[in-house]
Amino acid sequence: MIIHNCGNKSDNKISLTFDDGPNPYWTVKVLDLLDKHNIKATFFVLGKWAEKNKEIVKEIKKRGHLIGNHSYSHSKDNVFYPNEFEKAEKIISEIIGEPTKFIRPPYLKDFCGKYEPVLNGRVEVIYGKLLNDWCESVENIYNLAERNIEGGDIIILHDGSENFDELESRPKNMFESLPKIIDLLKEKGLDFVTLDKMIFK
Repeated sequence: MIIHNCGNKSDNKISLTFDDGPNPYWTVKVLDLLDKHNIKATFFVLGKWAEKNKEIVKEIKKRGHLIGNHSYSHSKDNVFYPNEFEKAEKIISEIIGEPTKFIRPPYLKDFCGKYEPVLNGRVEVIYGKLLNDWCESVENIYNLAERNIEGGDIIILHDGSENFDELESRPKNMFESLPKIIDLLKEKGLDFVTLDKMIFK
């Protein structure tokens, strides 16, 4: 198992990544915003939401973005079971017509060592820098980006939630902060790329 926390820090490339979708409300809004700024990103989707929102998954790929595997359910109780990733992979690959290249297990930061037997070296695992967009205000999300993001970084945001009752509320602050973050990072001279275009250490 290879874990990438960032790309080449001497490079000016950065990668926006979005977890926990596809979300029938927010993911499309994010796609439209990325189109407006001519940015390609990487979406780590949950199998359970991909199953319910197949057309949105297809739309992500159609617009030139990369799709990764974020497990089937995001459940802390089940996340170490191999079928969490295999079940998600079957759903996602059938929708997009190809296997995913990258995987981001939920709770990777806390439980990294436990994943290796489950993944068995099959995939490249991606982590990165969190902006705490699921729990912070718009201002705090932006301030974290301003202080912490630099060339080579992989930025973790959330266009959805693992919980049904948070699907509309949780991504709101992320989406409101995203245009300002994009402008900020462009002003820093950083280029937005999908993960397969990153130069990893």
